[in-house]
Amino acid sequence: MKIHLLIPYTKKLLKGRNIRTGLICILPLCSEIFFRAAETTVYSLLLYIGEMPPLALFSVSSPVQLSAALVLTLFRWVVTAPLCCASAFRLSEICSEKQGCTPFSKVLLNRTFFRRSLGALMWTKLIGLIALAPAVFFGISAYSMLHGTLAADGMYIAVNAVVLTVVSLLMWISLKLSFAAVPFLLVRYPEKSALRNVLYSIKFMSGRKNVLFRLGMIYFLPALTIIGLPFALTRIMTAFSLSIDIFTREDEYREGTSADSGYPEANDIAGLPDKASGRFKASPHKA
Repeated sequence: MKIHLLIPYTKKLLKGRNIRTGLICILPLCSEIFFRAAETTVYSLLLYIGEMPPLALFSVSSPVQLSAALVLTLFRWVVTAPLCCASAFRLSEICSEKQGCTPFSKVLLNRTFFRRSLGALMWTKLIGLIALAPAVFFGISAYSMLHGTLAADGMYIAVNAVVLTVVSLLMWISLKLSFAAVPFLLVRYPEKSALRNVLYSIKFMSGRKNVLFRLGMIYFLPALTIIGLPFALTRIMTAFSLSIDIFTREDEYREGTSADSGYPEANDIAGLPDKASGRFKASPHKA
């Protein structure tokens, strides 16, 4: 994927609708910040009235703290998940150059859409937690060994545990990056269940996660400022949505050519933006 061609095409797609698209893209982040701030406020009140000591912030010793954390986390997921998927829905429509867009409220109020978006979030959290378990295990083991025996054999095992911790963390980060495609795949493949889309995202993003990383590096400095954050977030999400659209069309084309001895009609990739992909110059039947 040629990023230097993807970004100009993204600017072209956003021309005349930067503000509206920016508001939609910033909504999930705003909801995340709101509930995080609410959680911080609750903890501050608990500290102020003496309900729990300061050290309890790093543990789950207080039932009130645990109840507040669970309730606010549930509300955060219920609000943020549909907003993320609805933003992906709008960006997918923009990248497909569809004439007119589905009203944002209509997308959010769709029960099936709400259920699938929340289910996808739950599955990504569960799979991510399972994937993080090895890193936690090796990390605790390394910490115990480094603060325990200093024998040569013990140090050798501790160093190996540290290496395994780092490797496990990198694998977990790679998995979390793969989940960035889940909202867009939910829109692209509505016939698939939330779990199937989550599992498919791992295979789909294999070898393609560098696109998201490079986009983040390009817009890193603007994202550090309050004024530049909405601009950077909108450009990153739109460019990533466009890359997802190109990748899915490429996969559909490969599947079509492998299932047919000759060239398929390939109506799916007709009109693919060649400037953004840098791979197809025309539909196969027109080339």
